[in-house]
Amino acid sequence: MTPGSLADRALALLPALVLIACAPEDPGSESEDEASDDYTSGFGHDTDTGTDTSADTSEGADLCEGVSCGEGEVCDPLSGACIEAADCTPDRVVGDFVFCFATEDDAYELVIRYAGAGEIDLASGSTRLNGEDIDVSSGWDASTQTLRLAAADLPASKYSYLLRWKTSEGADLRPLFIPMWIGQGMRYADFRWQDAIVYQVFTDRFLNGDPSNDIDNGQGSLAEVDDFRSQWQGGDFAGILAKLEDGYFESMGINALWISSPVINSHNSQPAVGIDDDRRFSSYHSYHPIATGYTHLDDLGYETAVEPAFGTAAELRALVDAAHRRGIRVLPDFVANHVQIEAELYSLHPEWFFPHSWCDGNWDAGRINCWFTPAMPDFDYGGNPEAVTTVVDHALWLVQEFNFDGFRADALKHMDDVFVRALKQAVVDEIETTVDDHALSIEPTIFYMVGESLGGWARYHVREDMVQGQVDEAYYQTTRDALLTFSQSVRDLAVFSIPNDTAYLVEQETMGGAGGYPGAVMGNFFGNHDQWRALTEAGGAQSADAYARLRLAQTFLMTSPRNVPMLYQGDDIGTEGEADPDNRKMQKFTDLSGEEQASLANVQAAGLLREAHPALRRGLRQVVLLEDWFWVYRVTYESSDGEGDDEVFVAINRDADKQWSPPAGYVDGLGNCSGGVVPSMRACIFVAE
Repeated sequence: MTPGSLADRALALLPALVLIACAPEDPGSESEDEASDDYTSGFGHDTDTGTDTSADTSEGADLCEGVSCGEGEVCDPLSGACIEAADCTPDRVVGDFVFCFATEDDAYELVIRYAGAGEIDLASGSTRLNGEDIDVSSGWDASTQTLRLAAADLPASKYSYLLRWKTSEGADLRPLFIPMWIGQGMRYADFRWQDAIVYQVFTDRFLNGDPSNDIDNGQGSLAEVDDFRSQWQGGDFAGILAKLEDGYFESMGINALWISSPVINSHNSQPAVGIDDDRRFSSYHSYHPIATGYTHLDDLGYETAVEPAFGTAAELRALVDAAHRRGIRVLPDFVANHVQIEAELYSLHPEWFFPHSWCDGNWDAGRINCWFTPAMPDFDYGGNPEAVTTVVDHALWLVQEFNFDGFRADALKHMDDVFVRALKQAVVDEIETTVDDHALSIEPTIFYMVGESLGGWARYHVREDMVQGQVDEAYYQTTRDALLTFSQSVRDLAVFSIPNDTAYLVEQETMGGAGGYPGAVMGNFFGNHDQWRALTEAGGAQSADAYARLRLAQTFLMTSPRNVPMLYQGDDIGTEGEADPDNRKMQKFTDLSGEEQASLANVQAAGLLREAHPALRRGLRQVVLLEDWFWVYRVTYESSDGEGDDEVFVAINRDADKQWSPPAGYVDGLGNCSGGVVPSMRACIFVAE
């Protein structure tokens, strides 16, 4: 642990390693009331003699000798002072552990007790805080098998403990992961997933922050990839970190990043998905994983599980940590439907995969068992429970190792339900350990899983036992048609959108079975890496009208309530592109044209308005005025105490200039509307002054 590191600060700041008067309940031992009686003087104290029976492991441990604290207080072993005891409920059982925790705006207190067979050999295992190994021996009481930790005066961020402990007999225990968000405000402890604004970072195509890790596109079979657009182009973790540090994401109100899968991919050329398509591709998109199955207990012979073209494990942790300090969650793509044929797991267990049957674009006929290409073996989870366990453990390792906040689940509809349910249950049991209500998405440490199930399958997987949301294909299609291609009217958009805002909160029959539940949070989008670029759909960069259409779509995305806006890199400025690989160009940050600057300014203003107004995140949308080409809607939010009530009006105009004025005291936060006029091809967001 380096001086001044996050872990160092968390443990060293006062009050540190306090004795907490809350006893984790040992399953099968005394009751909660009995345990509380035994610990009124703090852990490690003999209640008959008042003497300290724990090991003297901290420099100032004897400062509490002879100190008598009042009711509701405990002695701080570092100062000898009596401090207020933690309000900690001992009701969280995870595997062989039972723990309790308490958080405040800038502090936390944590008690962990081992309740399994045998005893812990603390020295042989590891304890990490946000990925950094820390020494917790001063807070360890061997006599009660209890660890006590606390820290205060902390900067707002996410603080996650990871215990990979062993027993004295050398047995590896299931890791214990304890995530906590510290800090006031919507970005930190008050966050719920309806508040998210997601920016999709296509890692290899975002920013090259470290050329030293670039892939040589001329090496080996990669030389067969003759289209530059299909080659590795150098984007990496360092590039993402650089834009975090210069405030690029925060300038748009972004509080969540969807990044490419960080798991190592093949570095050879790959075939296309179509039988008659003879093009070759590299794995820059990170959908050809070879280290699937990697955990801290089984590395499958790999030196690292992290894609070296993106950077190192340390750089990935630094990226996630930097994001968390800014109140930004990080969701990697999680690829579990298949592996690339070079994967060690395929070599070891070919029986875990379906026999080769090429999908060739028939995504529904062989939905579960077809291979996307001859080089992408498809998991047979239904027939191999060992495969389910192995890949679920890999997923848990990935989350715990890098402190991720969710997954974008790739190709969800192509996996057997048995895997999806197993992954969800594992997340509930071993990731969401500080969550009280797993069914709803209203707590800051909920692990958000948003799936990709195109072709009408979106609703089916949105279930309490599967995922909270899907990328909403119907939202994409309707927004594209009404605001980009103009093949539908604005009236059509309104008729679709009003019910769609809440459509997935109730269960309905759909393709494959019933789907929808009260905790659903869908992912709204008007472009991503699999679709033609929004600007191209709108007419292309040579047309000012196309940029105006793009800005309509941007504004509509940021003012669609209750679900998560997902903005694809390049759609912030207006990047052109047709089908893959043309829609995956390198992100542009400099030498922006006037239209690109205007588009960026528009999405920045709209995103910041969404961040500032709960109505735009959590509210309900109602029609105020609706014509074929002109729509005004009102979005309202009623808080539980009435103090946070919010109301916003939005106008979208595809027609000639329109006369419409908001209520007195409202102004357009985008600066497009004034004097009761909504200009042609403009959108306006009216908020109270």
